[in-house]
Amino acid sequence: MSASVLRCGACSWMISEDAWNREGNVRCPACRERLRVAVFPAIDRPVAGALPEALDAASEASCFYHPHSRAVLPCDECGRFLCSLCELDVNGRHLCPTCFNAGVRERKIASVETRRTMYDTIALSLATFPALMLWPAVIGAPASLYYVIRYWRAPGSLAPRTRVRFYLAAFFGLSEIVGIGFLIRLLILAAKR
Repeated sequence: MSASVLRCGACSWMISEDAWNREGNVRCPACRERLRVAVFPAIDRPVAGALPEALDAASEASCFYHPHSRAVLPCDECGRFLCSLCELDVNGRHLCPTCFNAGVRERKIASVETRRTMYDTIALSLATFPALMLWPAVIGAPASLYYVIRYWRAPGSLAPRTRVRFYLAAFFGLSEIVGIGFLIRLLILAAKR
């Protein structure tokens, strides 16, 4: 069996190698749909590199997206022939750019991370913005410390960043709590006089 797998366009059932390149049509074993499976020699050729190779002969398959580049394998989702530049290997499946985008958009590909929550920015915002007024700092400072402690090891931004925002959030949060505690102590002492 070849390393590449071809599937029926109607039901996605796997088509065996003995049905490839026949003179007439064959029937899908699952849905009984009539199929003509034309497979080019590039299906079993190993990928030579990241750059696509030019077509050598008219009998070779070309890439769906780059007509002058040699196809190295078909997309596992739609069956389009792809050159080494267009082929995306996602969890062992070979996808074309269109199927990859559709899978991300429809959330069929769980391993692709398209966004992250930046908890360090949330923690710093909770520590600084409420400090401008006293009463929100009573809630913002402990919430800021909660975010610092809870999400210290959470993945950061997709772009490399340091933990300086977490350090600043912890510093401001603790300073606000100490300041609020000091203010409460002053009010208690003033009320006793």
